[in-house]
Amino acid sequence: MSVGIVNPKGKGKSQPRLHASIKKDRVSPSDYLKYDTRFSCEDCSHFDGEKVACTIGYNPAHHLKQEQEHQYFLAGNMAFCRFLEID
Repeated sequence: MSVGIVNPKGKGKSQPRLHASIKKDRVSPSDYLKYDTRFSCEDCSHFDGEKVACTIGYNPAHHLKQEQEHQYFLAGNMAFCRFLEID
């Protein structure tokens, strides 16, 4: 018997995640169309557009406008950054 990651789901199932996945919030289609919501890195005070980086160290990959809109049109949800600040 090998020792390693114990999979609580049973034999033949996928391995458990080593880190938590990013949390995505459901967005109502009527709210998306009705409100001019600021939801992407490009709208944030902490975003450096020249370097395409977050100045407080977070990975902006899931929060860039193009990715956010793609995720919304694909699944109806978005990965809102909990540290978004708008000046």
